[in-house]
Amino acid sequence: MTKSKILVALDGTERSMDSINWLKKFFSKEDTEVTLIHVSEIIYNGEAGSIAELSELKINKGGSNRILDEASSRLKGYKVHKLIAHGNIADRILQEARDGSYDMMIMTKSSVRGISRVIGSVTNKVIHHSDVTVVVVPE
Repeated sequence: MTKSKILVALDGTERSMDSINWLKKFFSKEDTEVTLIHVSEIIYNGEAGSIAELSELKINKGGSNRILDEASSRLKGYKVHKLIAHGNIADRILQEARDGSYDMMIMTKSSVRGISRVIGSVTNKVIHHSDVTVVVVPE
């Protein structure tokens, strides 16, 4: 039997960890292979020097590792891959979904308060441009 390949996009908020809980509720350890992705958005500032930009990338990588390690620890017994990416968040998630031949992607709604019925711009773009099923976990 082939394992389901699932991509889980995490933004570092506790709300994004709800994707892990949802996955565990519906997919068994034996039948599922999970890739956790965290994307740090890189915004080019023409005034910043290359040394400052490289330093910022190192800081982002440390934060990404922390996020992915926390999520991975919640998936004990699952086959888990961790992926750190940089760039436009939605574009990098969509690229990984295409390149990785996933069966499904799991994301959470925006963490912006006060507009609880609105899906965030990253999630919205992923939903509209993804070739794989996207599950959006509500709050």
